[in-house]
Amino acid sequence: MAMSRWIVDAPQRLDFDRVTELRVHLAAGTVAVLASDDAPSAVITELTGRRLQVSMDMQRHILTIGYEPQSWEGLLGLIKPWRDHVAVTVTVPAECRSRVAVHSASAVVSGLLSGATVKSMSGDIALDGVAGEVNAETMSGEIAARDVNGTIRVKSLSGGLTLAGGLLSGLTANTMSGPVTADVALAEGGSAHVSTMSGEVTLRLPADTDARVHLRSTSGAVRTEFDSLRAVKAPASHTVSGNVGAGTGHVSVTTMSGAVTLLRHAPVGMESKTR
Repeated sequence: MAMSRWIVDAPQRLDFDRVTELRVHLAAGTVAVLASDDAPSAVITELTGRRLQVSMDMQRHILTIGYEPQSWEGLLGLIKPWRDHVAVTVTVPAECRSRVAVHSASAVVSGLLSGATVKSMSGDIALDGVAGEVNAETMSGEIAARDVNGTIRVKSLSGGLTLAGGLLSGLTANTMSGPVTADVALAEGGSAHVSTMSGEVTLRLPADTDARVHLRSTSGAVRTEFDSLRAVKAPASHTVSGNVGAGTGHVSVTTMSGAVTLLRHAPVGMESKTR
């Protein structure tokens, strides 16, 4: 296997001929992965602690940036008491597959069309204009996604999840105590499934959404702006369910103690009231 390697111990720029897959493993600092029509590059503007190791698989065109050992499953190894800090911006083609794993670093991924996977311990994650199959996971960091198209799966323990814009064929969001706020549209037959323990959930969907809806909280309040949905009274739960439109898609929210609110984009010139 033909490999090219670089050891980076100071800020610098590296240029590459072709990149079809990107793998990043970092501790603290910032990492930005940006889609670009220009030649792929990695620009390191800040670097303290251990030296970076950059490698390129020349046959498969896989670019890897991180520290030894460079293992996708070895993210927990970054909790060692190293004082690593790096600021790096990587530009790749929009069709490049990307996987980013960080400890406390913040991560930004923008403009990719073949999906992305981002994992973090405590760093924030921002996704902007990403399409395809998107996965984001953090323990305590915030996850924010804007104009994501395709399928997105987000997971957090205590960090909040915020999604705005985009057309989704599938949304899966899970948190323990973090709040979930999503203002999105579902593709025909699309689905949205949100689950929390105590985090509040607020969804906003277009008025012409077409889906079966089931909203449930064991002890929290459940409210909706869609007139076709009905509240179901039960001793140990608060539930709202029914169909919006023909009900070809599916929307479900389940929480133990969090409040659930389903809003809609009201027609122009009209206001809707939350029940």
